[in-house]
Amino acid sequence: MRARVLLFVTVLVLAVVLMACGGASAPSAASSELIPATISANGDATAGMTVFSNQGCPTCHNVTTEQLVGPGLAAVMTVAGPVHANGVDYSGKLPNGNARTEENVADWIRVGGQGKIGVMSAHEVSDTDMANLLAYLRTLKP
Repeated sequence: MRARVLLFVTVLVLAVVLMACGGASAPSAASSELIPATISANGDATAGMTVFSNQGCPTCHNVTTEQLVGPGLAAVMTVAGPVHANGVDYSGKLPNGNARTEENVADWIRVGGQGKIGVMSAHEVSDTDMANLLAYLRTLKP
């Protein structure tokens, strides 16, 4: 009995030490940190939801982490970016390799391009609609 208690205490202490050293760390706070608001600063998230629908975004994108044709967009406006299926990792960058900023997200939406998951088609979006769309995308949490 004493050996079992000693083993339990040893495992418990080892687990605490590993957690303190980073061996079993929680997700980084930066991963869920929103990218700075620049374009979306004057946007309206409610109007952005309408832009999202009118532009046909739901045809390819979920607003959750679930992938459709394209990735789910939950956390798309965070430093780490959205969760992608099948081990696809852009290391916090956009599929074209650009830094994750509102300007670059807007450019990706307008120009499109090839990613590891598929092709993003170009979308013509006015500056006002883009501000609203980005404000809406900022609300999508994982």
